[in-house]
Amino acid sequence: MIDRDLAVRLVVAASTRVNDHQEELSRLDSVAGDGDHGVNMATALAEAARRAQQGDHSTAADVMRAAGSAFHETVGGAAGALFGSFFGALAAGLSRSAAPDASLLVAGMEKGLARVARVGKAEPGHKTMIDALAPAVSDARKSVDRHDDLGSVMAAAARAARRGARATAGMRPSAGRARFAPDHSLGTEDPGANTVALVLESWADQLSSEVRA
Repeated sequence: MIDRDLAVRLVVAASTRVNDHQEELSRLDSVAGDGDHGVNMATALAEAARRAQQGDHSTAADVMRAAGSAFHETVGGAAGALFGSFFGALAAGLSRSAAPDASLLVAGMEKGLARVARVGKAEPGHKTMIDALAPAVSDARKSVDRHDDLGSVMAAAARAARRGARATAGMRPSAGRARFAPDHSLGTEDPGANTVALVLESWADQLSSEVRA
């Protein structure tokens, strides 16, 4: 079951992981963008972690909803809207039961993917966060359908997200600001896709550490 306390630990883990990699994320963003993606994501997730830990939340859905609000209210531009929409969709999925499990988390991820694609007007191959999120959601769904446990589901999602992020190095952007200079970022991985991979990897690692404890 994904309860409030686990959701808090997942948000904190994501914040720590992205903060540790914020310089690399900003370096990737500087190739065809403003170079502030890492700082923005670290700032938003730090606020998400603060709200998760200090807010009066009773469910995992409440925690993820607070995290989504942190993105919307802390980060301007597309990144805040996209990641905020994803966390909001996770909250919607988790809210469908008083005892949400891996299947509801994946349902929320699927809803999040749809929202991000709609808001960002992007699809796989456009060199965006979708290129990590789409394969992650697909492999997570396959894992759930095999009746894997939550840790295995998230590990599958994390591996797929990292593969997707690495694949963006060979893509020319078709969405976002980078599309105006598509050749500039050729050979460089997309920062948004990397952020997705980092978040999901942090969740997989957190769940794995709790199983070992």
